[in-house]
Amino acid sequence: MNRFGDRISCLVLTILCQFVIGTAFLTPTSCRAVASSPSRQDMKNVPTPLASSSSSSSSSSCSDFTPDVDKNTVYVRGLMENLSTLCDKYIVTGSEPTRKRLLNVLDRIYAESFDRDLVLQSVRMAKRAAVPFNDEKYLRERNTRSNEYIMEQKSWKKTDKELGRNDAEERRQEAASRKEWESQRTSQVGDSVADNLQGRSALSRRDNGSQKPDLFMSNVMNPTPETINTMAQEKKELHDEMEGTNGSSEPQEGQSLSVEPAVYESAANRVSELIAKAGGGSQFEGETLGIGGLDDVLAQVKRRVWIPLAAPPSLLQDLGIHPVRGLLLYGRPGCGKTLLARTLGNILSPMRPITVVSGPEILDKFVGSSEKNLREIFDNPPDIYDNYRIGEADGGQAISSAALHVVVMDEFDAVARTRGGKGGKGDQGDAGVARDSVVNQLLAKMDGVHPLPVPTLVIGLTNKRSLVDTALLRPGRFEVQVEVPPPKTVEARVSILKVHTQNMNRAGRLLVRDPPKGTAAEKYYHEHTSSYILSYDELLEDIAQQCEGYSGAALAGVTRAAASHALERAVGEISLNGDSSAGNSMMDCLVTPADFKEAVADVKTSMGTSDFSEESEEQGEEEKPNGEEKTE
Repeated sequence: MNRFGDRISCLVLTILCQFVIGTAFLTPTSCRAVASSPSRQDMKNVPTPLASSSSSSSSSSCSDFTPDVDKNTVYVRGLMENLSTLCDKYIVTGSEPTRKRLLNVLDRIYAESFDRDLVLQSVRMAKRAAVPFNDEKYLRERNTRSNEYIMEQKSWKKTDKELGRNDAEERRQEAASRKEWESQRTSQVGDSVADNLQGRSALSRRDNGSQKPDLFMSNVMNPTPETINTMAQEKKELHDEMEGTNGSSEPQEGQSLSVEPAVYESAANRVSELIAKAGGGSQFEGETLGIGGLDDVLAQVKRRVWIPLAAPPSLLQDLGIHPVRGLLLYGRPGCGKTLLARTLGNILSPMRPITVVSGPEILDKFVGSSEKNLREIFDNPPDIYDNYRIGEADGGQAISSAALHVVVMDEFDAVARTRGGKGGKGDQGDAGVARDSVVNQLLAKMDGVHPLPVPTLVIGLTNKRSLVDTALLRPGRFEVQVEVPPPKTVEARVSILKVHTQNMNRAGRLLVRDPPKGTAAEKYYHEHTSSYILSYDELLEDIAQQCEGYSGAALAGVTRAAASHALERAVGEISLNGDSSAGNSMMDCLVTPADFKEAVADVKTSMGTSDFSEESEEQGEEEKPNGEEKTE
């Protein structure tokens, strides 16, 4: 027995020693290895300590979860690089959007960083960039980070569960309950009502195997006479409303679909009356318009353009005609085309400002931009004047749709060249290919399929009609083509000179025999009665005879040059006599016939085509008769 007890004691002692030795030699590495792969259930409630407090928690149990600080540091430093870029951009621009983006990145660093030193470094970086923000929340110690991490982990777990949820069973239960409800509904309301209810549920249609029924086709497949009449009437009303006619005539050009035909007709009559008043009486006379020597041109424009616009629209409908859409004024430079077009635009469009555009302004280097610029001119006319809009029942909408829009295109040949570039008849190279589409767009707007928003008249100005595409010159587009010639007769030149010198004569600054009373010219005439002085009409005729071959612009230049000679003489006397007689000499400034004689010679020198005076003299000698010898 003693031997047996000794054996039992030795066995117990051996087991106890093995247990003690195994516990003593269990290393922390093995403990961390066991804790490095916790179960999914254990991960739910594991807090994550801050890196700043990692040293204090180094002695915690091996079951605590330790986050990957190195990866977090790399991620936060990437955010700090973005923050540095935004700080540099804010220093340069100082814009509010940049500041908002910068603060968003700073908030992200504050929320994601495990290292508080990186947060403080980011705050200092933003302060150096002078970014206005409240830094108190970034400088507070974050003791609740563990709780925030736990809530974030729970949120991700919930999202993970929602994304992986399989709701097939739930949908099967809903389908079964729907079938059960339909069967109960059929037993309650009867088969006849249930048949009418068939098709309200996509589930019942799939279950019965029937085709998709159309609840709206019963009236079409089995119509009644009342249904047919109602549908026909509704279709007719819809068609009339879309066309804007209400069963009457076709809509006119410029008539808006939102304006009733009767209202538009009344507005058109009012517009024609205003145009008739604007051009009535002596409005088309050269002296009234300030245009001299173009009486024949004004008479032709008045008959072809103004009279159809001033006539009542009902009369034009009875005659089966409509006003012209295009007027082309062509001729040599300096003959008054631009001045005539602007003046005509104010007469023909008294209710709306005219649109003046130069041809090269429409062209653009981008593909399609030139056509777009041209469309905007026609599709977006300027608004009518406020005095025609205020007080109207519809806010002036009817008058705005009936008022004429006048478009004046200077240098018209720049956008209307003959088509056929790069090998075609136009012979314009690659530039002609780009211009062709602009000409096509202009053709469509002048007389295309779709009417313009408002009645439009285009006045084109060019020096060479031969450069314009022939499709634009046909009737219906630029139907009226009028040449603006230079003043060929003495009477035409006298008329132009009278326009440019009438203010000079009325103010008494022109030395003539019949000056206005109480002026400087009358005073000079009475003091120098011994010398012969021409009357106003005689002076203009004498100047006109000297200006043979001068254009209208050249005659205006003669007037300005003569006035400059008189001003030179007055200013010279001021500088010589001093301030005592300066006022009298300036007020006694007069333009004399001698000034006009010198002015004619001055303008004549600017009308040549040679680059040097020697070349002009050689050309004059070459043009002499053969019998006359050249002088050296």
